[in-house]
Amino acid sequence: MSLWALAWIVGQFLAPAHGPSALGVLGELAARVGFTGGGWTQRVTETWQHSGGGLAIFGGLLWSATTERGQLPALLGWVAVMLGAERLGYRPAMLVAVGSMVGFVVLLWITAQISRRLLERATLLPGDVLRAGVTAAALSAVVPLFAPVLFLTRLGNPYLTKGPRPIPAQRRDEPGVADRERS
Repeated sequence: MSLWALAWIVGQFLAPAHGPSALGVLGELAARVGFTGGGWTQRVTETWQHSGGGLAIFGGLLWSATTERGQLPALLGWVAVMLGAERLGYRPAMLVAVGSMVGFVVLLWITAQISRRLLERATLLPGDVLRAGVTAAALSAVVPLFAPVLFLTRLGNPYLTKGPRPIPAQRRDEPGVADRERS
C-alpha cells in the first residue's frame, strides 16, 4: 500500500500536467512484477471516473480516525483518496481529503469548547482533540514513506551494531559478576 501511494505521489510531481492515475500506477506495478490482468485497470478506472468524488471526503475522515494503535484507517484513507482522485484529479482530491480531515477535527474542537462550558463534566477536551488530530495527520502522512524507510532499514541493518548492555545494579552485587566486569 505504501509503495503504491508513494509511486502515485511521485508520478504526480514528475508529470504535473498529466500525472498517472492511482489505478494506472497499480496496473503498472502489477505489470512490472509479471501480473497481467487483461485490461482490468481500464475497466475499474472507468467505473471510478463515473462515480462521485466523495471518496476523497471519506478518505479524509478515515485519516482523522487514525491513532497510534489503529493505523488501518490511514491505509484505507489513502486508498479512498487515490480512488477519489480518479474523478477529481490529484490536487483537488488531496485538498478535499485534507480539508475534510481538518474540518472534522475543528468541528470536534468546537464541540469540546461548547461541552466544556455547558456540561458539568466535559466529554471532549480541546487539548486532547487537537493532539489526536495532529497525531492522525502525522500518521496518515507517513504512509507513503513507510516503504522507503523499511527498505533503507533493511539495507542498513546488517551494518549496524549494538553496544554492550549495562548490567543492572542488582546483578552487580551477585558473587562473580563484579569479577567478570573487571576482566
